[in-house]
Amino acid sequence: MMGGPFNMNNLAEYIQSQIFGHENEEGVQAANDFKPEADVFDTEASYVVHLSLPGAKKEDIGVNWDAEKSELSIAGVVYRPGDEEFLKTLALDERKVGPFERKIRLGSRANPAQIDVDAITAKLEDGILRVEVPKLDKDYVEIKKVDIE
Repeated sequence: MMGGPFNMNNLAEYIQSQIFGHENEEGVQAANDFKPEADVFDTEASYVVHLSLPGAKKEDIGVNWDAEKSELSIAGVVYRPGDEEFLKTLALDERKVGPFERKIRLGSRANPAQIDVDAITAKLEDGILRVEVPKLDKDYVEIKKVDIE
């Protein structure tokens, strides 16, 4: 996966093959987990999530909405730029790179967020992933037509 585009199908397998992102038997996250910092804004019309991902490329990131858990899931990989020879010269290792996953619950278990799923947008700019998760109108009532056989 080194340097290639992000693929949701093999991310879980890759993460498990690394130290990043999986839990030990006690359910405690490994010390080397890469968990990007997030800001969540709860406006009247939408939730807005800012995730700090310096150096990330949009093709290496996946954003998913899990309605059952009322949870936004953002996963991907951040790479160090440069070829293999250049990367061997790394003298100071402070930046967070590698696979990551961040799950953010919107609303609560008792009062899950009512989201307009088709209107969720995401944009990566200046190292910040901005995900806008529009809320359904408070007066929105879903009516399902039932066909009579």
